Amino acid sequence: MATTSPLGIDLDHYKWGFHDPEKYVFKARKGLDREIVEMISHMKNEPEWMRAIRLHSLEHFFKRPTPKWGADLDQIDFNDIYYYLKPTDGKGRTWDDVPADIKRTFDRLGIPEAEKKFLAGVGAQYESESVYHNLKEEWEKLGVIFLDTDSALREHPDIVQEYFGTVVPPEDNKLAALNTAVWSGGSFVYVPAGVKVDIPLQAYFRINAEKAGQFERTMIICEPGSYVHYVEGCLPPGELVSKGDGWVNIESICPGDTVMDSNGNRAVVKSVRVRPFKGIMLTIRPISRGNAFQLTPEHPVMAVKRCDVAVKRRPRKNWRIEVDTQRLIAGAARFIPAGQLEVGDFLVFPISKLTRENPRYTPTVMRLLGYYLAEGSAYVHNRLKQPVVSFTFNESERGHIDEVKALIEKFTGKNSMEIRQASRHGIEVRVYSRELMEVCVTECGKGASEKQLSSAIMALPPAVQAHLLETYFKGDGSVYARRKHLMMRATTVSPQLAWQLQELLARQGHYATIGVRKGGKDTIRGREITRRDQYILYYSPDKQQSEVRRGDGCFFVPVKEISQTPYEGPVFNFELMTTPNAYVTRGFAVHNCTAPIYTTDSLHSAVVEIIVKEGARCRYTTIQNWSTNTYNLVTKRAVAYRDATMEWVDGNLGSKITMKYPSVYMVEPGAKAEILSVAFAGKGQHQDPGGKVIHAAPHTQSSVVSKSIAKDGGRAGYRGLVKVYSGAKGSRCAVRCDALILDERSRSDTYPYMEIDEQDISITHEATVSKVSDEQLFYLMSRGIRADEAMNMIVRGFIEPIVKELPLEYAVELNRLIALEMEGSVG
Repeated sequence: MATTSPLGIDLDHYKWGFHDPEKYVFKARKGLDREIVEMISHMKNEPEWMRAIRLHSLEHFFKRPTPKWGADLDQIDFNDIYYYLKPTDGKGRTWDDVPADIKRTFDRLGIPEAEKKFLAGVGAQYESESVYHNLKEEWEKLGVIFLDTDSALREHPDIVQEYFGTVVPPEDNKLAALNTAVWSGGSFVYVPAGVKVDIPLQAYFRINAEKAGQFERTMIICEPGSYVHYVEGCLPPGELVSKGDGWVNIESICPGDTVMDSNGNRAVVKSVRVRPFKGIMLTIRPISRGNAFQLTPEHPVMAVKRCDVAVKRRPRKNWRIEVDTQRLIAGAARFIPAGQLEVGDFLVFPISKLTRENPRYTPTVMRLLGYYLAEGSAYVHNRLKQPVVSFTFNESERGHIDEVKALIEKFTGKNSMEIRQASRHGIEVRVYSRELMEVCVTECGKGASEKQLSSAIMALPPAVQAHLLETYFKGDGSVYARRKHLMMRATTVSPQLAWQLQELLARQGHYATIGVRKGGKDTIRGREITRRDQYILYYSPDKQQSEVRRGDGCFFVPVKEISQTPYEGPVFNFELMTTPNAYVTRGFAVHNCTAPIYTTDSLHSAVVEIIVKEGARCRYTTIQNWSTNTYNLVTKRAVAYRDATMEWVDGNLGSKITMKYPSVYMVEPGAKAEILSVAFAGKGQHQDPGGKVIHAAPHTQSSVVSKSIAKDGGRAGYRGLVKVYSGAKGSRCAVRCDALILDERSRSDTYPYMEIDEQDISITHEATVSKVSDEQLFYLMSRGIRADEAMNMIVRGFIEPIVKELPLEYAVELNRLIALEMEGSVG
């Protein structure tokens, strides 16, 4: 088996792993019986005919055995599930109508923003009930209906009664009977004749509570000649995240890495997520320009709104509203979506609590390292081939020179030499010492732009770090008075060092701002040079910045400026193993924008019924990424009439077990069906997807393409049926199943069933099971492509027939998720 790289994103850890406190209007008891079903119907105030259907379905559910084919479902305890959870009293027509805690969940997923920019309509279901449904006015005027199914039952009972259970009757299978008995929520779409909805309708389904079930019922009716596309359904690269001892780009964060959380403690990364984003990217700049950071508008930032802690007296001219410092410090900061922040609001700058004693770092060592950071260099003498550590001072800095010489003698036992640099009015203090060179380079690096402090230095107690800070500012700093207060300033061309020094100063009780002086071309004495960007730290040892407040374990730093820029590309996020599930970017606390993970299992058992009438076309796209404790057992079926087209596009990445076989019954001549499916099974997952195409009329056409990938002991495959009835002359069907297995422990299964009762037809079936061969990798690597990139290219080519059929945003996400999962599969 190939070794797993730390860059691999583990789909065992679900990508959207947050859950909210349970605040329900009503929560039924566990278990399933007649009383529960009647209670659901009563609470929804349903007509008697729906109540009768539910009770009939319940009886059928109890009579039917649990399926023994496919995945193992014996562990499901149907009496240990909550079948009805009502999160709110009503459904929102605007996002402002949705309760704040539930809206915050969907804000984290970027759904309101997506609705504004890309979608014709949006539905959102939380637990058992729809909490939001909206359709853009332009489609409403054309007669399109897009409601949650409960609302459709109230507002359009005749249409619902005409079609409900006609495509998937409760007698079909045990799980269809279960859904029909306890269904709640889902989407209802009705597209009038000739209307073509050319941008997608989208729905989002979320299970929040532990041991909960979700049983939505979706119905889509496409009248003749209509078209609809129904879709089920952070920080940019380059943003810096604190690891407690340094800063790294967010896209380089991997599961198992250690970062600093919003309380200043060490935390381990549980999972990583990347998703496509197209929209506005915000830049939040605090009073420290060097700490400006970018993020999407829905990403939560730990902050305090200025208006919540403002004093009541009249503000001075051109001054911001004054705040009550005690209320600011005592008040609880909260996570606020970045798009709701305003200039003047306070961000939270956590102070690192990471401390580790180490007797090796004596005051002598720390003071030497401070001087080295400011004025030192380390190299090997070209001629003598001896290691050299050199410190350069102005000739007026005699006190510093003498201290460095004394520190060198104490540490190395050697006398250093002074070399005068008359033209520069400088003095170089030089010593030949391998021991000192190794300490300086190991703990501080070499080269002005590359210097940064080691993990060990960053974790030392503040009292020990104070020695380094003192000599650093002696060597590279300047002191001046400003408004009766002492100000300290130091400049470095190493951005990493600037942010590290800011953290060390915070541990001393001082908030330092970082200014940025942009570099570029310059001319000195007729010689053209290129200046690097300079990072300038400012702080006052006897007074905090007047706008910054010191809190308990943090500083409250005001926002100076907020700007917006268009952005299209990947955005990144990650989840921590511990609470708070929040990390630090550019010094400030932000939350992970992420769906619930529990140790017990949840059940998702939906039914989708679609009627595609003469000449109409429907495409139904699903990218499911349920958490890996969820049984995802779904019945999806469509009926296609004369010259109609039904397309299922199905992506399955999450869940513990998935059993899902989208079906198309072609019941009149000229009907067409297309099923595209991709499944990824990682550790502990069993993906058992497939498809069914039923040719019940002449000259019908179908195509089934299934791609499955298995890794780390996962099991994935294809289970499908092609049925051609007698009389369905001239029908054609092509089935292709491809499986890719990435290690010896994984498994792929193919179960193709064909029942052909007609002679005049064309049926093809192809199936391949393969591994990524050494020859494929060698061929690409011999052309300069790294092994991990070569693997990604092969996998992208493998899933390309599915990905190209997805909407752009989903194609990017699916491709990126699977490609990242493949990293680490070579070794």
